[in-house]
Amino acid sequence: MKKFFLKSLFTFAIVLCASPILANEEKNTIVKPLLAEDDATLSGISHNGKWAVGYAYNNSDNAGFNISASLWNLSTYERTILATEEEGMSEANCVNDEGTIIGGSYLHEPAYYTNGEWHILEMPDGYTMGTVTAMTIVNTDTIFVGRVQDSDEAQSINAAKWINGKYERANPNSIRRDHLGDPANVNTCYGISEDGKIIMGCLEYNARPNATPFVTTPDTAFIIETANELNKNLSFIWFPKMSANGKYITGAYRHVIYHEGETYASTDTYQPCLFDIETQRFQIFEKEGYEWAGNAVDNNGVVYAKSPFTEHPYSQGYIIANGDVKELETLLREKGVSDAAIDAASAPAEEECPNKLGTIIAVSRDGKTIIGCAGQCVKYNWVVKIDTDEVSYTPISYDKLAAFYNNGTIILSGMVDAIEVYSINGALIMNQSVESAFIPAQLEEGIYIIKLYNNTTNTISSSKFIVK
Repeated sequence: MKKFFLKSLFTFAIVLCASPILANEEKNTIVKPLLAEDDATLSGISHNGKWAVGYAYNNSDNAGFNISASLWNLSTYERTILATEEEGMSEANCVNDEGTIIGGSYLHEPAYYTNGEWHILEMPDGYTMGTVTAMTIVNTDTIFVGRVQDSDEAQSINAAKWINGKYERANPNSIRRDHLGDPANVNTCYGISEDGKIIMGCLEYNARPNATPFVTTPDTAFIIETANELNKNLSFIWFPKMSANGKYITGAYRHVIYHEGETYASTDTYQPCLFDIETQRFQIFEKEGYEWAGNAVDNNGVVYAKSPFTEHPYSQGYIIANGDVKELETLLREKGVSDAAIDAASAPAEEECPNKLGTIIAVSRDGKTIIGCAGQCVKYNWVVKIDTDEVSYTPISYDKLAAFYNNGTIILSGMVDAIEVYSINGALIMNQSVESAFIPAQLEEGIYIIKLYNNTTNTISSSKFIVK
């Protein structure tokens, strides 16, 4: 399968775009606090934006387990605890549009909550733990996805799918090795489209930085390749998230640099990314000096990011539409939300979370409802609602052609059909058609000019890069 990968460098700009978040039509935009005194934090939202779920983390006596699975009504802002700490360990990760079925775990086992009771899901022999991460309802079928785990020290974790409570392995045998060909022992599903046809998961390891997302559809299954074996500067996508319609994936694009003689990476960066499942196009939103990541994506490919990616109390939420960026708090003020309302939903000053709202956690299918929390001050949860009468969406644009050189590899951005590389003196170095966005090129130090050709649009783009 032919795959195109895109990397776009852009200047940080505050630009209004035609999207559910960056358009001008919104009225009565609001932000409401969802304070949880037991330090519970939100983890997921229903696709229609009417319900949210979450749980608390009990680390007393280094216990380290999840408790107090909860459901929030985003119309009344009331919280219902589905299992108290005394009733046992529990977590909630997903909820249907009616707020009547919640997926997660109970007593470490994959489970769902409905009609006031927890129901344990089937697991294969030898597996004793697991969790539900996403769900959908198609006609009369309730479909959950997540993972199951054995109790052995080796920690074999399988990507799981349940249809009406019956377990099946979610990723086929062909999708159990990462993009370098190594077998991954930690396989988890993180998303399922509303029609139940597309499943997204990740191949990972217990003690390695690798994380390779995979996608299964009724017709095919594939991994998202973000590097190749010729490129020693490997890249991965951590914590992938999929839109409700199963069209887009975002996450933390981790660029890992291995230096000569090293086993583990000594340099890495994190950037938000966007992968279009239908077209196989990949885009990275790189901002120099920033460590940030995509935390959610809506049905129109709008990415909801946070900075920094790693755990830190000074967190900030961003919204990326068509490559343009806006800080969440700046957007709210432009929509008429007062500083007092933002302060009421944020962590107080003494908590040392000065970036107010902090982290975006999840978003509804249409991008009109956003949930999050104040960075590491997790109990200060909030919900933002965008009131929009009618919005026209601008498709994600991939018509810009660009190229970057990195450690023996030319990385292409855009739908490039052919390239020509010249020395600064005009000598032709390379001339070839393009089948991959990663092109091995061992170039000597110097300045080069590259010409990029798109045969469909008859576009020619030229740029310079320096090899040091």
